[in-house]
Amino acid sequence: MSPYIDREKAKKTVDLVLEKIRTGEDSGLLADYYSFFKKEVSLFNRSKVAAYLLMLFDQGKNLRFPRNTSRTPEEDAPRCPPLAEDESKRLFFSIGRSRRVFPREIIGLINTNTPATREDIGVIRILDNYSFVQVRNTTAESIINALNGLNFRGRPLTVNYAKSRSEQDQDHTEEEDI
Repeated sequence: MSPYIDREKAKKTVDLVLEKIRTGEDSGLLADYYSFFKKEVSLFNRSKVAAYLLMLFDQGKNLRFPRNTSRTPEEDAPRCPPLAEDESKRLFFSIGRSRRVFPREIIGLINTNTPATREDIGVIRILDNYSFVQVRNTTAESIINALNGLNFRGRPLTVNYAKSRSEQDQDHTEEEDI
């Protein structure tokens, strides 16, 4: 069952629109929209589109476009192509999603504070509390020296070489032995 239509209000809205068209307010802009509408909407659907827009206006609603929730801000960021494994190192950054960090900010941080260029940066992986950044071997040490201890949003940043999973597992085993 359709909701109640206030026919009197809808008629007043249509009359007001027709009056605005007759008086020629924004006639140039209206002509552009009219031309666009004729090209984009088939003759058989024009009345339906107009009725739908009237319904939204009459109900005080705006047309909402569905959001693509499958993408993350990380995916919307500029992509850095992966670097070859033999010519790159992975760096650990002590900032992540919990501090609202995105790849473009890490790229800017590196480019602003080091001589490294965007081509020296590979894949950036941002996790909840930390991030991993792939960089060229030739720039890794200068990035660590420039950024480690730097204040970022009021806290000191820790940047060092990322440990591989096997190194992390070995560290945990050694801690258990002590």
